[in-house]
Amino acid sequence: MYRNFDEIADSARILGPRRAAVLFPDDPEVMEATAEGMKEGLISPVLVGEKKHIEATAQNLHSPLEGVEVVDQSDPQKAANLCIDMVMRGKASFVVKGKILTTYLYRALIRATRELAPDQVPCTLCFHQAPSVNKIFVITDPGVNIQPDLATKEKILANAVQVFRALGCNNPRVMALGAAYLDGKPSIAAYHAKRLRSLANEGRFGKCTMVAETNLFDLFDGHYVQADLLPDIFMVPNIEAGNILVKSIDHLIGGIRQCVTVGAGLITLTPSRSDGYEARMGNLTLGIVLAERCKRG
Repeated sequence: MYRNFDEIADSARILGPRRAAVLFPDDPEVMEATAEGMKEGLISPVLVGEKKHIEATAQNLHSPLEGVEVVDQSDPQKAANLCIDMVMRGKASFVVKGKILTTYLYRALIRATRELAPDQVPCTLCFHQAPSVNKIFVITDPGVNIQPDLATKEKILANAVQVFRALGCNNPRVMALGAAYLDGKPSIAAYHAKRLRSLANEGRFGKCTMVAETNLFDLFDGHYVQADLLPDIFMVPNIEAGNILVKSIDHLIGGIRQCVTVGAGLITLTPSRSDGYEARMGNLTLGIVLAERCKRG
């Protein structure tokens, strides 16, 4: 299992280049990362969006587009659908989100997942590397599923475990986060966590270890976090909690984050709007490794 993003980047340089569908790349940092990804031999891109805006952005950055395929599509939903269809048909390894609302990409991925694997749901996986923690861990789902019920959480967890195992973690540790009590009664999040742990013990998600605790204080009985015991996958109770946790790691403890959204084996890179050039370069390398390790049959 990869311990940090540098190891992932080293692996990506060996695996690349991969065909990447870059959705609405008419943003300076998106275009710069795309151009550098080409230069480093990481990706062979096809640029999908409004051609005149793509060409203007490339010209302003002095990034030549000779030999690069550009698909002219100004409608954001049609462009997102086209990118996902390219991955479905094997014409691209993954999608890179550019200057576009993530909602369009989510819609396209939900449609494709229903078509390819009706028993699954797509979910966002935020991979984190934090100071003093010598491992990569994931938070899911802070992107697609707003208030998932138990059945949806089962599918989210199955997806996350499958991705983590594909990356070389044969027995990922999982924690379902949630308050133990609300208004003096056991919370629905605690009930879901208990049911998910029972299903995990039955082997429903493949080989994984789901801890009984639903918070880090109870897990470590104090303030010292042991990396080897830290869960590999944190499942949040809802999208709001996921966003708060992800942003807290980013801005309060100086973590490094890479977000992807996965459904039916389709890989989409979904960086935050605030992510700059360096974060987007790291996102490309994660996409390359995931596309290789999570190949669809």
